[in-house]
Amino acid sequence: MIDRRSVLTAAASLASIGLARTAPVMATPKAVTPSGNSHDLIIVGAGTAGLPAAIFASRRGARVLVLDAAPVVGGTLFYSTGQMSAANTRLQRERGIDDSADAHFDDVMRISRNTANPELVRLAVDQAGPMLDWLMDSGFEPMPDHPVMGLGHEFYSKRRYYWGKNGGRSILEVLTRELEAARGTGRIDVVLNCRVTSLLQSDAGR
Repeated sequence: MIDRRSVLTAAASLASIGLARTAPVMATPKAVTPSGNSHDLIIVGAGTAGLPAAIFASRRGARVLVLDAAPVVGGTLFYSTGQMSAANTRLQRERGIDDSADAHFDDVMRISRNTANPELVRLAVDQAGPMLDWLMDSGFEPMPDHPVMGLGHEFYSKRRYYWGKNGGRSILEVLTRELEAARGTGRIDVVLNCRVTSLLQSDAGR
């Protein structure tokens, strides 16, 4: 079993980067310190990847510890545009857009001139549609004219870009609500203002 003492070797505040000023704008979980609790999964970073990982691991029965150096959850979602590309979504079908994960994969490889890692691309595009549908089911609202072709690189072959009116914060609003609901089950602990500098492992890698 792994507890907080075995992974946390230093703690530091990250208020100097300005995240503290955004805390009143976005609801953020109250941080707690686990009291000797053991955990099945330790997640370093409470942002775009860490929050969904914690939410879904807890739904599958895991006891999860989330650590972040910042004073609030969200990571780069405070600053990012929140643009997401996803194929074969419910919204596309409702708007008569015939799309698929295979077409998304082919587009990514074409646009990257086959320099992207095909295994990672395959994993991403296969999960993108269900992810977008889950976000919408959980309250995420894309802009009214979405999906669109998007900007920033060669066009996809289909309209499959989405984002919310508040950019990355539109996603964070959903993830924060889902995190709080998951924490209500007692399966997630969140520790903020804690910087992870190393992991202590047994010879067996535990």
